[in-house]
Amino acid sequence: MLRGIWVLWTMGFHYLTFTSKRKKYRVDNKALDCATKQAYRAKIYEIMRELSRRMIRAAGTELVIKGKENLPEHGPVVYMANHKGLYDSPIMATLIDKDPAIFIGKDETKKMPVIGDWFDAMGCIYIVRDDMKQSMKAILDGIDELKQGQSVVIFPEGTRQKGPEMGSFKAGSFKLATKANVPIVPIAIQNSYKVLEEKKWIQKATVYVNVGKPIDVAALTAEEKKKLPQHVEDIVRALLAEITE
Repeated sequence: MLRGIWVLWTMGFHYLTFTSKRKKYRVDNKALDCATKQAYRAKIYEIMRELSRRMIRAAGTELVIKGKENLPEHGPVVYMANHKGLYDSPIMATLIDKDPAIFIGKDETKKMPVIGDWFDAMGCIYIVRDDMKQSMKAILDGIDELKQGQSVVIFPEGTRQKGPEMGSFKAGSFKLATKANVPIVPIAIQNSYKVLEEKKWIQKATVYVNVGKPIDVAALTAEEKKKLPQHVEDIVRALLAEITE
């Protein structure tokens, strides 16, 4: 209970402290040119990373990261990770430190206190579940961002597993990389569900992250691209097995 209160206090304090910067650097102004948008996004991303680090510390979460040397210095790339719990987004923001990335997530994310405001300010993309037309538009928006040099984070399972197992990857997510012809960085996360979902309140936990080597999508044949969803899922499963006790 006390950890939960501390996390909420941390989020509230950060929200109020950086309100002016969040409003100053938000990227939803259509008049912004591409270079300014990228510069603003980098500033918003770094502030959100600080929030993420504070949330992780406040929850008493220890992050154990393997394979960080596989993270690229710059994008555009698609970061694809399995999805265990709500803390996955702060974990990914903490992990990806040199290449500001936007998230593609469920529409419910923008309703989350504090986190939703920062996602909006950074121009993250939302998918409405069970709305195929809107989901396709979200993917097309993501492809456009990648073509402009913006890296993207997506959880291709489409929903939190809230346990140690991993679900199947949805093939539609892979259009981001194949249509934009950018690399995929596979990432496995284990135990993040223990932070909140396991007991329905914040508890101390050790979360393991395993970063795989980037996959050069541009070098793949048409046949290999067809098999890409299963190939990446297999890689993430193998990465997950390495960090599962």
